[in-house]
Amino acid sequence: MRYLFELSKEHNTLPTSEVISCLKAGKIKFETIVSNEDVLIVETNSGNDEIKRLTDRLSFTFYIDEFLFSSSPSIEEIKEKANKICISRNGSIAVKYKNRSEAINSQAVVKILAEVFSKNRTVILNHPDIEIRCFITDTGIYVGIKIGEINRSRFEERKVQHRPFFSPISLHPKLARALVNLSGIRKNETLLDPFCGTGGILLEAGLIGVNIVGSDVENRMIEGCRKTLDFYKIKNYDLFCSDISEIKNHIKNVDAVVTDLPYGKSTTTKGENIDSLYLRSFEDISNILKDNGKAVIGLANKKSVSIGEKYFTLVEIHGFKVHKSLTRYFAVYEKQ
Repeated sequence: MRYLFELSKEHNTLPTSEVISCLKAGKIKFETIVSNEDVLIVETNSGNDEIKRLTDRLSFTFYIDEFLFSSSPSIEEIKEKANKICISRNGSIAVKYKNRSEAINSQAVVKILAEVFSKNRTVILNHPDIEIRCFITDTGIYVGIKIGEINRSRFEERKVQHRPFFSPISLHPKLARALVNLSGIRKNETLLDPFCGTGGILLEAGLIGVNIVGSDVENRMIEGCRKTLDFYKIKNYDLFCSDISEIKNHIKNVDAVVTDLPYGKSTTTKGENIDSLYLRSFEDISNILKDNGKAVIGLANKKSVSIGEKYFTLVEIHGFKVHKSLTRYFAVYEKQ
């Protein structure tokens, strides 16, 4: 079976990496068929139920579809390919679309798909039994049957201003979730954030059933983080006030580390030089992380990536514009 992931395109590399990490975390064996900024299509022996469960984890994807076919914008080609598709399941049907291409007439495409797929079926636009998804992009037209939709509004509802403890230095929940997913962490495994701050990363990990451990050098951050986790009814957590060098006295052999390292004047470093803090942070993280575990680290600049390579193997790196004047780099490392 082939599955189509309709990517958000909010970043050029992160959405694809997030999906692939979640597939691996779910122990789903797959082969990549198509990969670009708009879509990821994979082939797997796993069924709809296993794939649909990914909707509870993903943040940079809109829909997951059972892939039917792809095509150029040619109406003749679309009609020819659509007519070769046999949808065996019964029930009402609707054709819905998203158009990312200014050059393609979406109405003409949707019209021909509706003509083909609605034959001898009842058309119900709201909550049909079968929803045909047509994803129109400059790279091609992709058609599938929707099996799941990512509820992206939940991430907006968890933005820091809606939590009981506020700090302007906080990742968007959507990005925090993606970083957790890049670590490949599985339910009931343990994830550490040694610079937990307001707890955004820990919150996203806790919501997918991960055991979470957080520390921060400031006690007020720990107390604020606790308020946030309690507010969202997260139970499986442990928090303590600690410098990064002392964390090994509290916990060892964690499955993953995900953190956003301090980077600016408004971030507490106790007067320590950033490069010095990064160097000892990576060393201490390497002593805490289990073999073959992943560390997903937010860094102030691209040159800092090499500091982590003293202790880990670099897997990938994603530059992410947090706001107009700040680009953060999120590196994924693996401990060999």
